Amino acid sequence: MKLDNIELLEKLANQEQETKNYQEVLDRIQKVSKMGLWEVNLEEQKVIWSEVTRQIHEVEGDYNPTVENGINFFVEGKSRDLIIEVFTKAVEEGINYDVEVELRTAKGNSVWTRAIGISEFEDRKCKRVYGLFQDIDESYKRRQQLERQKELFRQTFEFAPNGMALINLEGRWIQVNQQVCTMLGYTKYELFNLTFQDITHPDDLDLDLKLLDELVEGKRESYQMEKRYFSKSDGLVWAILSVSMMRDEAGKPLHFVSQLTDITEKKLLLETTLAQNERLLNFAHIVSHNLRSHTSNFTMLLSMIELEYKEATENEYFPMLIQSSEKLQETLSYLNQIVAMQNEVKDNTKPLNLHEYIEKAQLSIKSQLNSNQAKVINKVDKNLLVDAIPAYLESIILNFLTNSIKYKAEGRKPKINIFAEKNPQYITFSIKDNGLGIDLEKHGQKLFGMYKTFHDKKDARGIGLFITKSQIEALGGTIEVESEVNKGTTFKIYLRNAEI
Repeated sequence: MKLDNIELLEKLANQEQETKNYQEVLDRIQKVSKMGLWEVNLEEQKVIWSEVTRQIHEVEGDYNPTVENGINFFVEGKSRDLIIEVFTKAVEEGINYDVEVELRTAKGNSVWTRAIGISEFEDRKCKRVYGLFQDIDESYKRRQQLERQKELFRQTFEFAPNGMALINLEGRWIQVNQQVCTMLGYTKYELFNLTFQDITHPDDLDLDLKLLDELVEGKRESYQMEKRYFSKSDGLVWAILSVSMMRDEAGKPLHFVSQLTDITEKKLLLETTLAQNERLLNFAHIVSHNLRSHTSNFTMLLSMIELEYKEATENEYFPMLIQSSEKLQETLSYLNQIVAMQNEVKDNTKPLNLHEYIEKAQLSIKSQLNSNQAKVINKVDKNLLVDAIPAYLESIILNFLTNSIKYKAEGRKPKINIFAEKNPQYITFSIKDNGLGIDLEKHGQKLFGMYKTFHDKKDARGIGLFITKSQIEALGGTIEVESEVNKGTTFKIYLRNAEI
């Protein structure tokens, strides 16, 4: 064989190997990308599918595709109508296409695909149409789910009964629902020309900005506060504001999500109630002051009778008069305490470390705890500060601790767990015991009433809870109770957070 022929054969062999390599790479790309080739030769009425195209249609390797059975794989309705339309335009007008359509495979499975078609013309006549099929089922369904979630969020956002708003990091409104506009009296356009700072009452702004900074810095997940907004008519709108932070996948802050609940009517009602309470307090002050002198006179007269008219004390009603006089004085004393509380609290509260006060209370009743084998578990964070008067806080904690011991269950050592939660406005500390418990269905309504008792204890007078509740409310707090007979009681006390 001549040398030239050998070189030619080697060259052809190399070209054949390169072609084979290219084909292998192309096949690999098709499989990885789930993308198959197809071609319709219109002159020969011949249809060609690549291996991946056959896999997408879930047909055997020897399947013989035609234009007609190829069309039948598209789901009847929108998908089939669309593919017929775009294929016809490709053949008749030379318009290429790139559409998303649903297939029903030979095995009956639904698969969303991307169909790309390119037409080829010679002498103004379409000779063939070729293109790609790509399996996009997973990404398509994920995209659809995302769209549904977006729509659900949009519906929830727009038709929420409360105001909802998206606010950017500079405090400008990105999106608001109609309820926000109704609440504040602005149109969306007017709001978008304002920042939330522009319509926030100056006294509420610093706390709001501080909490927003903590959100951005990741120190908290969300916050809630009461605040005042200026409406378009310059009236004040009270709202409970709840704010959370949206971040991107890398954790970078994107924007704030705010919910506003209008509580203006409740606030007005509260102001009215406070005014009425103030009047009632004045009335109680006058009554207790006037009664005090009459009671003293009554007690003094009884003492004089006892001294000067001994025979009168032998009357069977005399001891009852003495007892009534003592009860009257005692009741008057309690009423005076309650009246005094309201005046004492103003300007006399200060930040107090709750954990330390619980520890002090335990020390002061150490012998009582030991003699009853009682255990107190103080889980309160050492840094929590409540806004209170020292004597009141001591009294509140002591009353609950001693009550837990006094009303311990027979055969169970008293165990008292104390823990606390912090929110922007209140510190909520709970005192949970394993004692006798209280039948709340029977006694719930009168639990904190004066002279109300619920167990057969001779030394129970029904004053402790009454005074304690009054002290808590005088400090601006509230109290809740959960209890089950013979299982124990949990008192949940809300006191103002001193960090506000």
